Amino acid sequence: MNTVPLINGRSYDYVHITMTILGVPIEGVKSINYTEEQEKTNNHGTGEAPVSRGRGPVTCKGSLELPMEEVERIRAASPTGSLLKIDMFDIVVVHGVVGKIAVHTLKNVEFLDDGVETSSGDTQICRTFNILPSHIKYV
Repeated sequence: MNTVPLINGRSYDYVHITMTILGVPIEGVKSINYTEEQEKTNNHGTGEAPVSRGRGPVTCKGSLELPMEEVERIRAASPTGSLLKIDMFDIVVVHGVVGKIAVHTLKNVEFLDDGVETSSGDTQICRTFNILPSHIKYV
C-alpha cells in the first residue's frame, strides 16, 4: 500500500491542453513550442562590477507540429490555400486541471513556412511549422 500522499496533486500534462487557431479548436496538434527571449547586458563603469543592466527588445518564436488533417482545416482560412497568406491570428493554449488553469495567448501569429513532409511507411502525415507571434500573454 502506498502511504506517501500526492504532495502537489495533479500536474499539468499534455492530455489536458486545448488549443484554438483562427477560432477553431485544433485537437490533432502533436506539439507546440513557444518562447520569449530578451537580450540583457551588464553595463560597466569604473570598477569590476556592473553598475547597471540594459535590456533589449523581447522577441518571440515558436513552432507547431500538425497532422495533415489539421493543416488542411487551417488552409481553408487562406485565400490561396497557402499558410503564408493567412492574415495574423491568435493561438489560445489552455493548460489545465481543476484548480490550475493557465491560458497563454500567442498574439498576431503568422506562419513562417509551408509544405508537406512524408515518406514510405508513414501512417500519419505530420510536419513541424515555424510560427512568429508578436508577443505572448500569460494569463
